[in-house]
Amino acid sequence: MCLSDVYGIRGSEKELLFSNAASVTQNGDTLVFTNILGVPFETKGTIRSVDLLENVILIDRKEEERK
Repeated sequence: MCLSDVYGIRGSEKELLFSNAASVTQNGDTLVFTNILGVPFETKGTIRSVDLLENVILIDRKEEERK
């Protein structure tokens, strides 16, 4: 079984967002990652790359809207 770490890219910064993701689904502009225990993590963005050998998913995160 391959579980992946999810990293968010914003500008030149790379940040670990979620570990041991077993699945990913897209709901509009929201990505939902779920681990093997069924715990979800949601973030807005798009997938930049998925490296199945290194078990790394990179996503481009959307800027938060400011009020």
